[in-house]
Amino acid sequence: MFDKNVFKEQFRLWTEENPNASCEEAKKFCEFLIPLEYKEKFNWLEEESLAWFAWKKEMHRQNKYPETQDLEEDISRNMH
Repeated sequence: MFDKNVFKEQFRLWTEENPNASCEEAKKFCEFLIPLEYKEKFNWLEEESLAWFAWKKEMHRQNKYPETQDLEEDISRNMH
C-alpha cells in the first residue's frame, strides 16, 4: 500500500540531502517512490511535490526563505 505521508517525508528529506538536484532528478525520485500501480491515482502528488521543489529551489537561489524574511522584517522594525 502506498502512503502519501511517507512519500512526502521521504521527498522532503531527499530535497534537504540533495539541495543542488535538478528538477529532472526530483522527478525521477518521485517516480521511484510512487509504485507503478499508484501512478495515476497519485499523479497530483508528484506534480504538487515537483512544484514545491521548484519553488524551494527558486527561494534558495534568491536566498529568500519565508521564515527568515519574516525574521529580517522583525529585526528591521526593532532597529528603528
